[in-house]
Amino acid sequence: MTSFECKGVLVDFPYEPYEVQKKYIEKVLECLQNGHNGVLESPTGTGKTLSLLCSSLAWLLAKKAAIQANRMCLTESNISMSVNTAAGVDKNPGSAWNGVIRPPRIIYGSRTHTQLNQVMKELRRTNYKHMKVGIIGSRDQLCIHPEVMKEATSSVKIALCRAKVSTRTCQFYNNVELKSQEAFVENGIADIEDLVNKGKKFNCCPYYGSRELQKDVDILFTPYNYIIDPRTRKAQDIQFSDDVIILDEGHNVEKMCEESCSVEISSTDIALCIDAVTDIMKQLYDEKNTEFSAEPIQLKPREFSDDDICVLKALFLEIEKVIDGIELTNSTNDKKMEGSYIFKLLQGADITPSNMSKFISFLSSVSLYLSSSNSNAPHQAKEACLYKFQQFLECVLQSLGTNGDPKNTDKYFRTYIQLEQSKYKPKNDTVKLKDLKKGKTLNFWCFSPGFGMRDLLNRNVHCIILTSGTLSPLTATISEIGIPVKVQLQNAHVIKNTQVCVSVIKSGPSNKPLICNYNSRNNSDFLISLGQTLVNFSRIIPGGTLVFFPSYPFLDQCVNHWQSCNIWASITKNKSIFVEPKNKDVLNIVIEDYYKAIQENKGAMLLAVYRGKVSEGLDFSDWKARAVIILGLPYPPYQDPRVVMKREYLDEMRKENSQCLSGQEWYKLEAIKAVNQAMGRVIRHIGDWGSIIFCDERYASFNIKSQLSAWLQPHLKIYDHFSLAYRENMKFFKNSGATMPSAVLFSNASFDEPAQATVLRSIESVKRKALEDDTIKLYESYCNKDDKKIEKKSTLIGSSSSNSILEFVDIFEEQTIINTISESQPLKIDVTSDLKPVVKKRKLKIIPNKIEYPKTIVDSKNKTINFMTNVRTVLKENDTYTNFVSIVKKYMTEKNSNELIENLDKLFPKKTQEIISILLGLNDFFIKDSNNQLLSDYCAGLKEEHDV
Repeated sequence: MTSFECKGVLVDFPYEPYEVQKKYIEKVLECLQNGHNGVLESPTGTGKTLSLLCSSLAWLLAKKAAIQANRMCLTESNISMSVNTAAGVDKNPGSAWNGVIRPPRIIYGSRTHTQLNQVMKELRRTNYKHMKVGIIGSRDQLCIHPEVMKEATSSVKIALCRAKVSTRTCQFYNNVELKSQEAFVENGIADIEDLVNKGKKFNCCPYYGSRELQKDVDILFTPYNYIIDPRTRKAQDIQFSDDVIILDEGHNVEKMCEESCSVEISSTDIALCIDAVTDIMKQLYDEKNTEFSAEPIQLKPREFSDDDICVLKALFLEIEKVIDGIELTNSTNDKKMEGSYIFKLLQGADITPSNMSKFISFLSSVSLYLSSSNSNAPHQAKEACLYKFQQFLECVLQSLGTNGDPKNTDKYFRTYIQLEQSKYKPKNDTVKLKDLKKGKTLNFWCFSPGFGMRDLLNRNVHCIILTSGTLSPLTATISEIGIPVKVQLQNAHVIKNTQVCVSVIKSGPSNKPLICNYNSRNNSDFLISLGQTLVNFSRIIPGGTLVFFPSYPFLDQCVNHWQSCNIWASITKNKSIFVEPKNKDVLNIVIEDYYKAIQENKGAMLLAVYRGKVSEGLDFSDWKARAVIILGLPYPPYQDPRVVMKREYLDEMRKENSQCLSGQEWYKLEAIKAVNQAMGRVIRHIGDWGSIIFCDERYASFNIKSQLSAWLQPHLKIYDHFSLAYRENMKFFKNSGATMPSAVLFSNASFDEPAQATVLRSIESVKRKALEDDTIKLYESYCNKDDKKIEKKSTLIGSSSSNSILEFVDIFEEQTIINTISESQPLKIDVTSDLKPVVKKRKLKIIPNKIEYPKTIVDSKNKTINFMTNVRTVLKENDTYTNFVSIVKKYMTEKNSNELIENLDKLFPKKTQEIISILLGLNDFFIKDSNNQLLSDYCAGLKEEHDV
């Protein structure tokens, strides 16, 4: 443990901080001391979370000391000045800090409970673990009532929980007042799992128990949708008093802000509301006639009259009529309107901004009464719809803003009506649904993240710190969140150049361009080329490999295609393959199996999608991911109504403010943000290492490359040919495996020449038996030749004599990996918990330093590679290629031009444009040969004939 002073604050740290951590801590303290909002980016693996915790809690201790000093009215001005400077307290009489009763809290938000558990684990490593810690979770994580836990949907869980709480039939809730202090207050850090275990031990509800204690903590952990969503804040009773808001992993905050202020309601929801009110009317009728009943019914307390319920049903019927009466566009079956259109619709049912609050309160009473009446599932579903309509009205009312201005609704919101796609299946015991084909869904969408962020900032918040490893480009992020940001940081990485290899590959092993877009999905040649790429890399990447696809349909198409040929089988010979499931409940099992496969020698490859759970929140450090392979650009669905309206909205805003993003800029950035997040899986700490491979030529363009995370850009290299990228990655894994920590523990990758290889060019050629004499050795064999052979080959390649092409044919045969899938078995070495191998170690050879050739030699070499690649691509039949090589070799020996031309005519009786191109290319290599005139005339005639 070490301590250092930063901006007058003494910060305790578990170890000597890196320079990037010191910069980060300085920026955090600048935000806290001055009350400024900050947007701070620091790459994954730079210790961002630890820096954030230590700096904010160190400041909080200084703040407490300052408040205590001011209370005691210390006369020692130097002491008072010192503590106030560290805390950022203004000594002026008008200071907002004067008269503060309690210190502020640190409200620490992250995206998921899994991420919060990781943050709390980091907190346990620090000197601040003694501070009071609280955590807020949902019923999904914290409820321990057996009946509530077994429900599938959150809305029904909420309804059932409220029913049991209101009727005092939940034994766990009934013990909250008596046992919450004993159960949940301790000198330690309790995460979600700890709260659940203690709740079961003390027979006390963790959900309500943890809520009771949140006001007295120093740092409160919560999913950040609880902070951002005004409806959730209200439900969780989260109130701020000069508190500091930290939004960690904040790359999703813009989307979360929009979604938290958006809402939808459907015709089916209204029908269920009508049915729920009808049920209440029946219950009220039964209560009235209880005196005639043999068994009197227990009257339930309620805050409404019979007439109120009748009015409510009439109102819902009117709303249903209004929604059914909306005319949609004939061609698209939808309707786009301004935000305030929602008020016009509700006004048709006599619901206006002036009476909306009263109506919301009334709905809450009715919903509570209904929840206490019956606990069967259909009944709870109806109550959930009442609650949903209540939230719908709350969201619509909040669109007016804190000042209640209707202009806010038109400025930041849009209304979209479409035909309903029913999620309900009618049953005998539920409402009789009307013609669902004619039902409609009413969407009320917010398109300005700044609307929600400004609302949060105006609720007595000291400052907001938005931080993540992937916020690039910062200007776009700041533009979107729409609040003043005075503190910015874009940190470098802590790793060395030798710890990461970043490649952009423009073409696959078959020399076909790699463009993973919508049109590629049904292109067999492209899918084969992409599959070959993965097969080749599966041989040399040790441990785990993550492969990210733009969408599930694209992933499914690739999997189906590869399983129909031998690509899938070829990968499984090198690595076990796992696919990210669409069902998140199954994901944990898949991830456990993926980890297990890595530990059991073979290694594993996980096929996942951008924006899925694999792309963030899971642990892929060290051998769990030695490489991330990026496929395509995950643009949002272009024709999706919400995406279309977002682009249109931003274009409108751009006309008013040139600093705003345009619709097209936003659309492109959405893809880049998802890519930045996915590639951050590979480097997780200062000792980690791995490769990032972009398999799409579009990443070579400046517009896309410049928007990738700033730390990555200096490492990025672009390769026109697959073989060169393959070689660089192979060298990287060899060197890193030999020099980086834990080198002995894992080397399931194979760097040896394969015993045999099968050439894949198409589905048909896959089915043909590969000829033994067509075996192609991997390109890495070239790297392991001694210096003399390398020098000899460089001379041959750089030579302008006719011998160069002949001798390079032999070199090319032993070097090339183009269009090749290896069938050799990788070496297996076990990975044990104590990092010791249990089987034979693999001896790693150090690759000789790369020889720098003169530019003329390099150009000649590239020309030869391109020519031979083209020959192999065009002459797909193995016999044709072999015969061509034999003819060339014979000519080089005998120098008989007539025989050469005669043999070429026999081999190519029909000369296509591609064949003529090969012959012209061959002539270029013999241009200085004294016997070449006849061949030159022959080729000139072919060219003239072809041109005619």
